Amino acid sequence: MALQTPPRTGAREISSTALYCYGVTSAETAAAQPGAGLNGEPVEPVRFNELAALTSAVPPRKVRARRADLLRHFDVLGTAFERGTVLPLRFGIVFEDEDSLVADFLRPRHDELVRLLRELRDRVELRVTAHYREQAILGEIVRDNPRVAKLREATQERAAQPLMLELGELVSAELQARTARNARAILERLLPLALAYEVDEEPIEHQVVRASFLVERKRLKAFDSAMDELAKAHEGRIDFKYVGPLPPHSFVGLTQEGRS
Repeated sequence: MALQTPPRTGAREISSTALYCYGVTSAETAAAQPGAGLNGEPVEPVRFNELAALTSAVPPRKVRARRADLLRHFDVLGTAFERGTVLPLRFGIVFEDEDSLVADFLRPRHDELVRLLRELRDRVELRVTAHYREQAILGEIVRDNPRVAKLREATQERAAQPLMLELGELVSAELQARTARNARAILERLLPLALAYEVDEEPIEHQVVRASFLVERKRLKAFDSAMDELAKAHEGRIDFKYVGPLPPHSFVGLTQEGRS
């Protein structure tokens, strides 16, 4: 099979003619990136009609999903994104050579790729992560819940197991309720500014929300202002991490199966 997706862990032997593919952009804006690819290889566009696949040669040895390689993958896409719209491919996709890349990917999916490039023109991904400051949120819970305050005081005086269990359960329930309310408020402020969004539902301790937003470039200033408002409104209790603009990694992940 010409188009391969190596497993997330472990390694795969590939031939000396393998061609690693980072993503697809328009032939008009595509440009070489000397020394930017995996293992320092130059990134060269492979053009087909109005499309261009961003590629680099893969040396004849095992390919591993190392952190350095993942970063290079994203850096190549980020650099191309500075010049125009980019459709990211998932990490680890290789073709046998330029002919197979065109025959098995660019030609059969030409219309789909052109449509996606058109739809995503002037649209960017923005990533927002919000975490509670542990001591601040626990302090809020103690102040706002008399039972928690009473139990906390009692457990400081004596380490009674039933009281400690009740305290832990109450704090956990309060934290979950606050997280749900605060996450909902953050999303309600940001969603009107976005065309689409993806929320990471995997629970992480003291994480309020982690989400990606697809936003029109013309609305970047409005999104920035909304983030400033949120940061000020939750100053001292929630820390925000705001990254972007990025290529739409969360909204386009092309694979060999013909689905994005």
